[in-house]
Amino acid sequence: MHIAPSLLLALVSLVACGGSSPPAAPQTGLADPNVRSQLRSLALQASSGAGVPSPTAILAVSSPDHQAAEKVVSGDIVEDHAPVYVVEVTGGVFTDNQASGPPGAPPPQGSALTLTVNAQTLQVVDFGIEPTAPDLAQIGSAVVNLTR
Repeated sequence: MHIAPSLLLALVSLVACGGSSPPAAPQTGLADPNVRSQLRSLALQASSGAGVPSPTAILAVSSPDHQAAEKVVSGDIVEDHAPVYVVEVTGGVFTDNQASGPPGAPPPQGSALTLTVNAQTLQVVDFGIEPTAPDLAQIGSAVVNLTR
C-alpha cells in the first residue's frame, strides 16, 4: 500500500532542514558508513512518525533503477530510472495518521515501512506502509543490516 504524500513531504522536509541539501552519496554506496548512518536516521524518523519509535529491524539495499525497485516494493510503476536505496523497517504496527482517505475510514496500517531514497541526493522519493515486508533480495543481492 502506497501512503500519503503528506508524510512523504514531511520526510523530505526533515532531510532539507538547515537550508542545504544532504551530501551526494559517494560511489561506494552502502559500503560508506556515512550513507548507512543517513539511511538509518531517515528510517528511524519515518518509523517514529508512524508510531514505532524502536523498530526491531532496518535493512537496506541499493538498486540501479528506481522503477525496477518500486515494482518489487509496491508494484507501482514510476517513470524514474535513477539509482536508489530501498530501506525496509519492521518490528511493529506502522500507522499513517496523515493519510487522506474516506471519512471514517481507519488510517492505513501495516507491519513493514519502506522508504525509497535517491542514491545521489539521499532524499526520500517514496514512502509506503505494506502489509508484509518486500523481499529485498529481489532488488539486489547485497542487503545491509542498518539496525545496529
